[in-house]
Amino acid sequence: MNTTISEQSYHFYNQSASYLQRLEQAGWRPEYGAVLGALKQYQQPLDGAALDYGCGVGDLTAILARTGYRALGADISLPFVRSAQERHPALPFVALGAGPTIPFGADRFWAVTAINTIEHVATPAQTLRELHRVLIPGGLLAMTFPNLTTPLRPLKRFAARRRRARYGPESGDSAGEALTLLARNSALLLKSRLSSQPQFRPRQPDFVNAERYRQLGYGADYDAVWLCNPWDIALHLEGLGMHILQLRGIPGAAERSAMINRLRRVLPAAISSPILLVARKTF
Repeated sequence: MNTTISEQSYHFYNQSASYLQRLEQAGWRPEYGAVLGALKQYQQPLDGAALDYGCGVGDLTAILARTGYRALGADISLPFVRSAQERHPALPFVALGAGPTIPFGADRFWAVTAINTIEHVATPAQTLRELHRVLIPGGLLAMTFPNLTTPLRPLKRFAARRRRARYGPESGDSAGEALTLLARNSALLLKSRLSSQPQFRPRQPDFVNAERYRQLGYGADYDAVWLCNPWDIALHLEGLGMHILQLRGIPGAAERSAMINRLRRVLPAAISSPILLVARKTF
């Protein structure tokens, strides 16, 4: 299995929490390294257009521009877009509407990135179809997202119940809830593997805890609006005519344990979290 430059670097990041914190304060996230490593492996930018979907404050958009893409950022949050314009005034940023439609013509972008965005989209099937539409044939979609149906979330919560009050969303607030979710996720995993159609199961977002636990590094997952998982996304993209190049776990930004992050890379994608997915549009 190939190891990306970002993952090699992450071994060093884990040696020094202060260094990782400085990177994060400068706008760097481990997911960026995974996506950039995939783009470098499968595509040379050559001044091609790239869309950073769900760009936030535009830091990845700026990195894409520095690597040779004609990068454009887009986000549904107008405050994020305004902040991105202030931080990176030389780059274009677009505020998206509330629906899944992306205001760009078909076959426009060589690459589309989406960092921890799809779990917050109420219409994931339609949004993925739009991301496919705006890619040129042969273009790359590189995205990261949490796996909210992994059995490891509640299992980890159950094992750490005496040390931490919470272990992220879909992990349970008590030992009993963790075991219930463990059984549910195991059943969902089995159903997903037996199904030929993506399910995109909705979930009730928890905006209060999303803000409360954001400082611990996993708050954003609390406001996910569906049970995001790699099987649904990969199955739907394949149905659209995309070839999956990579589907695997990557190091987690909130995890300071090098051992757990190593496990994330070797576990099957259906169990690991967070996930990197890279796909090429074939037609």
